[in-house]
Amino acid sequence: MSGSWPGRVVVSSRETSSRLIVYPRTAWDATSPTFAVYSPATGQYVDRMQTLDVLDARFFRGGILLVHRSGANVLLRVVSRDGSLTRVDDAVLATVPSEVDSLKVRIHVREDESSALVLAGQMLYAVEGRAGQGASLGYDVRLVEQRVFAALPVETASGSSIVFAFRSGPSAFLAIADASMRVVWSMLVPLSDVERIEQIGSSVLLTSALEGAESSVVTVLNLETRTATTRSVPVDASRVTALEVDGVLSLAIVTTRSGRAEVVSIPLSKSFDGLPAGAIIPGDYGSPRLVRARGDTVIVVFTAGMAMLTGDGSILARQDVRVPIGSDAEIARIDGGILVSSSTHSAVVQTSPQRLWYVARSWEWLLRYVIPLLFVSTLGVLYLVYRRQRRFLEAMIDAPGAGVVLFIDVNGRLLRANERGSALLRITPDVPMGRMFSTYMNRPGLTQLSGFIERVRLSRESHSERISFTVDDESRELIVTSTPIVGTLGSSRGLLFTGVDITETLEQRRLTNWAQLAHDMQTNLSTIRLNAEQIHGDATGGDDERRRRILFQVGVLIDRVRDLLGVARSDVFQRSIVHSAELCTEVRHEFDATMFPHVTFSMKLRGTLMMADRLKLSRAIRNAVENAIKALRNQPGTVEISTWFDRTNVFISVSDTGVGMDPETMANMMKPYFSSSADGTGHGIGTMIMHHVTKLHGGRIRVTSERGKGTQVVFRIPHGMEPKDKIRASSAERVS
Repeated sequence: MSGSWPGRVVVSSRETSSRLIVYPRTAWDATSPTFAVYSPATGQYVDRMQTLDVLDARFFRGGILLVHRSGANVLLRVVSRDGSLTRVDDAVLATVPSEVDSLKVRIHVREDESSALVLAGQMLYAVEGRAGQGASLGYDVRLVEQRVFAALPVETASGSSIVFAFRSGPSAFLAIADASMRVVWSMLVPLSDVERIEQIGSSVLLTSALEGAESSVVTVLNLETRTATTRSVPVDASRVTALEVDGVLSLAIVTTRSGRAEVVSIPLSKSFDGLPAGAIIPGDYGSPRLVRARGDTVIVVFTAGMAMLTGDGSILARQDVRVPIGSDAEIARIDGGILVSSSTHSAVVQTSPQRLWYVARSWEWLLRYVIPLLFVSTLGVLYLVYRRQRRFLEAMIDAPGAGVVLFIDVNGRLLRANERGSALLRITPDVPMGRMFSTYMNRPGLTQLSGFIERVRLSRESHSERISFTVDDESRELIVTSTPIVGTLGSSRGLLFTGVDITETLEQRRLTNWAQLAHDMQTNLSTIRLNAEQIHGDATGGDDERRRRILFQVGVLIDRVRDLLGVARSDVFQRSIVHSAELCTEVRHEFDATMFPHVTFSMKLRGTLMMADRLKLSRAIRNAVENAIKALRNQPGTVEISTWFDRTNVFISVSDTGVGMDPETMANMMKPYFSSSADGTGHGIGTMIMHHVTKLHGGRIRVTSERGKGTQVVFRIPHGMEPKDKIRASSAERVS
């Protein structure tokens, strides 16, 4: 912005060396100047007619035509441009009551300065220069029409004329007057507050504001054909103008319907029911104040900037510049810039060519199309990568044979668990995911797993660790590995925990070692039995009885070794019909009273038929009896073997009155190879066989114990027989 003034700046196409400035007189100083001449070359202001309250002024016939107010009168005066000559016999144009502070006054001078129109209030006057006046200050004033609210001198192919709008009763008319001020054409127009009247090519644009609505009415008068077109525009009257491009008259409208300033150019011949898409003005320049057209260029003034566009919407220039203009602002082109003038403020905005305009235009094009497209494409690629990574992660979690899989995010929330992981944590379908992982670790036996996850979550590194836990009184061991999961942009998404159950592998390896030992023992036991069979002692001395007992115990040991070999080599067992009471009786007779004189055996038998592997089940019961005898610690006590049944299960109980077990021993007794023997004679293999055989039969073991009172081991074995099969088997047993 090269200059600004607190008032209306008036320029002339003929006079370029100076400009007129009309100041609004302040209310608190009745003597302040209201009129000055400004020289752009020197930048100096010269106040003129300091005693006059000038309302408007224009260059006219070598002088200055001005309207001023003196008391209640509105007067017309002509002065020379240097102020040396003046005509003081002013013409009275109107009389204004003293209580009226302001009056609408506007002077329009033809381009050749041969005549002028003066609108003072609602009185329209024609001013013509008087011939023969050497001082060029003579003029004649003639009243054209009363109750006029807009007027404009126009030039047509047929000559000069006047277009004005006036009221007649309750109606308003738009009229054309010829050079003799005779009305030659008129039409009825909407009665409203006229914002402005301007000539666009061979047409006149009359813009009116609709009271109480943010819209306006535009009347376009074709001076050649003397036809008028009226359009309703859904914007304020200050935001609409007309322009003519290649002989086509269009309306340029500034709207903010999309939240940004948008210039819509629409030919007058088309429908205005729905505005088409326009040109978006980039940048934040505030609210649009007015729009004007000069030739084929549209100029938009904002509260904090300006923009120039072509008729097709291409942006020529834009800049953030603040021009505090009033509602009656006008725009004119001057040398090297644009003059925006109103009654309260005027400014000149310089325009200069931009050598690298194509760079700026390309940058706008990049901002508008290429960068958003690249942004959307990048988002699409990232989304596809994310989806692919997510599908891969889901495939890893749900892969068959993956073991226990848990996915925990960076905040420690459990987001996913596969079927085995859900079973381990007892997560049912109705349990919501997304809570802290510790919420799902509240069941007993998961302390080591919870601690491992907490340590690794804080370090966010890959680790592997051997974890022991207990599930349904069964000790299990896992190799748990943590794998960091990295997101698409390199950020951490969390940790994937995978657990491989190595319990069966460890047990099988240990059983294989025991089987090798049992194989070696079987050879030695066979040798002992062969030698014992060949001994012939004194019958009276009891040698035969001792030999029989040796052979019996050797046979028991060989059967146990064979059973251990069977457990180690295969889980396949032979089911047959077994009577539970008979089985318990056989096990009882394997323990010689002479070897265990301190033990009192008690039998409480209520047996039934069942489908079971006789050999393996007898071995499991025998191990329970052996543990009961050991619990007596060579002290007198009772070992009770009992059996009973219900509709689906057979129960076999072995209880003792021994030392019992403390809570720690109870918690560990079902673990493989655990032994409480202080002398090292126990290896935990017996308890392991008890658990293994019961599991093969689909049963469960329940152990109860109290320190100093004894222990009870109860085998619950499904009998595996239908009622009719039981009856048939019992009948066959009685017949035989």
